[in-house]
Amino acid sequence: MKKIDINTWNRREHFAFFRKVDLPFYNVNTPVDITGLSECVKAKSISLNSTLIYLTIQSMNQIENFRYRIRDDAVFLHDAVHPSFTHLKKGEDLFRIITMDCGNDLLQFDRDLKQAVEESTCYFNFSKAAGRDDLVFMSSLPWISFTGLDHTLSLDRDDAIPRVSWGRYVKNGEQTMLPFNMRVNHVFVDGLHVGLFFEEFARQLKRVLE
Repeated sequence: MKKIDINTWNRREHFAFFRKVDLPFYNVNTPVDITGLSECVKAKSISLNSTLIYLTIQSMNQIENFRYRIRDDAVFLHDAVHPSFTHLKKGEDLFRIITMDCGNDLLQFDRDLKQAVEESTCYFNFSKAAGRDDLVFMSSLPWISFTGLDHTLSLDRDDAIPRVSWGRYVKNGEQTMLPFNMRVNHVFVDGLHVGLFFEEFARQLKRVLE
């Protein structure tokens, strides 16, 4: 992690402009082509949900705008972000929040995720998230194929942790389309960076499918 010198930062004016806004957050909803992914992960005995978490984190880590955070009046850039996500344990109907680190190995991440879920003993265990802002909050809605989605929100305009959700994928001819939602803070993330994220997501997905 490094501290940004705001005075020489090329985003200084954009940062100052959007930090004055009462609610600088915005949502993007779009279908994402994941053709072949469900079959691929099934053949490897990998969870589709953990794969989508992994792909999201890997993609955000390639784009520094998703790794900026505000602490007091200073800006910091994390080396990497990690997932904090909701998960339903088998046999339960109340979700748990799991926070864990994400490396660069999908198979290991899938194993670690399954172990973290199995070992979780309460619904809201914030011990691994306490004091951290190097996180991405994620939730899946596999029951519905939404076209729009919003997130619960604290009125802290310096909250720069991205929120990500995906829904039930649908078959469209030979394509498999996944509804995907992202909420970001405009102080750091512009539409350009959201577009770059989805381009990177497609590249990361291709690597998994190879």
